[in-house]
Amino acid sequence: MNFVHYLFEKSRYLEKSFMVADQESYSYPEFVKNLEKLSFALLHHYGSRKKFLLVADNTPFFVISYFSIIYSGNIAVLVDTRINRTDLRQILDTCSPSGVFVQDKYRTIFEGCNFSLLDETRIREIQHETSLLNPPPDMDPDDLAVIIYTSGSTGTKKGVMLTHKNLITNTESILGYLKLTESDRIGALLPLFYCYGASLLHTHTRVGGSIVLNPQPFLGSVIADIDDYQCTGFAGVPSTFQILINKTSFLKEKFPTLRYLTQAGGQLPNRYIKMLSENFTDKQVFIMYGATEATARLSYLPPECLLSKMGSIGKGIPGVTLAVLNEQGLPVKPSEIGEIAAKGDNIMKGYYHDPEGTAAVLKDGWLYTGDLATVDEDGFIYVVGRLKNVIKSGGYRISPQEIEKEILSFEKVKGCVVLGIPHEIMGEAIVAVILVSDTVGTQDLKREIHTHCNQRLPSYKVPKKILFVDEFPLNSSNKVDLIRLKEIILSSEKSEK
Repeated sequence: MNFVHYLFEKSRYLEKSFMVADQESYSYPEFVKNLEKLSFALLHHYGSRKKFLLVADNTPFFVISYFSIIYSGNIAVLVDTRINRTDLRQILDTCSPSGVFVQDKYRTIFEGCNFSLLDETRIREIQHETSLLNPPPDMDPDDLAVIIYTSGSTGTKKGVMLTHKNLITNTESILGYLKLTESDRIGALLPLFYCYGASLLHTHTRVGGSIVLNPQPFLGSVIADIDDYQCTGFAGVPSTFQILINKTSFLKEKFPTLRYLTQAGGQLPNRYIKMLSENFTDKQVFIMYGATEATARLSYLPPECLLSKMGSIGKGIPGVTLAVLNEQGLPVKPSEIGEIAAKGDNIMKGYYHDPEGTAAVLKDGWLYTGDLATVDEDGFIYVVGRLKNVIKSGGYRISPQEIEKEILSFEKVKGCVVLGIPHEIMGEAIVAVILVSDTVGTQDLKREIHTHCNQRLPSYKVPKKILFVDEFPLNSSNKVDLIRLKEIILSSEKSEK
């Protein structure tokens, strides 16, 4: 089954709001009519199984372009709207798209490119250029539907190839534990080109719910949007909740229509999880774990376990086998550390034009995530670090998360990122970048943190340098931009010399 056909299978005739954006609103029948027109036009002009780049904010243009590309039997290639020209050129050269769906505001980044540009005006035109009503082609479950280029927080961008089966399987799994219905409405704060954001669109479309689009969200407006649009769900990455808690009245709000909150995209410190649990006692809080290579979700922690299993990512979602494996490929015992690996029909086909990269993570039927974790006696999984982010200093392999946990125990610390920077003698030196509400008068806090770390950690794990910031640089997925953060550290080092 074509993934988009699956999404609208039960909802296409619902006489209710499908999508709300600024002053625009689309019902299900209205949207499906426009979707079919554009899909048939794409089939007529380009055929099927072609690749189309999509560059747009969270707008109706993104949604209709995304669904039309897939429904016409073609492949949607999703990239970050803030992509630099070097990365963009690499993607264009590699995947050779038949066309580029581009929001008007981003047209300039494609100047000089020899591709068909399908902007907002052009897609309105081609919708009316053909009256052909050809049904979309039959798709094999393993046919490509989407290529999502990862955020590149640790290196070269990789194109994750997702099939129709991957997308259908993961959507069904998420619906299995969130128990969404057509009465649910989500505010799309997360970018739709990000797998977490896309999954919100997928699940709500499948059940006949509604989605509120926010093209350029400011976190301060989130509070008003939840109430104004009567949202039943809210989703965010760690920095989303940290900013809302530290800089807005988020925890003091009642949000009468809100039923649940979900968090994924990295580890939210336990202190913030506890705040959410204590302040929203009438709402469900889902802590989730996933990867673009797994379509979106891999595990979730049931809300009723939030406090008893604090810090855990839970267990595998329905249809996913999730394990923590040692170097011999065997499950670890409680307190032992291994790498999280997953099996299921949601696991990607591979990285586009990267057989070596694919072979490095898809082994013996397992997706190796690169995340280090342990398990408890009940089988709940706890992430302890990132294999590629392990700091190698003085011959030791050091997990940043262990150090971050100690620093986050200080009330004045609102956030913390620990990473390694090149060092001539040690290989890498440990640097802690600490988020505080006011960087004035932090010398005392720096001394307290050093003393605390010296008392709690072995000497080789104590940060050699501490920097204070009043905000972290974020990428377009609202995750901390580790590359930019490392640049800031190295720049401060040069200025001190």
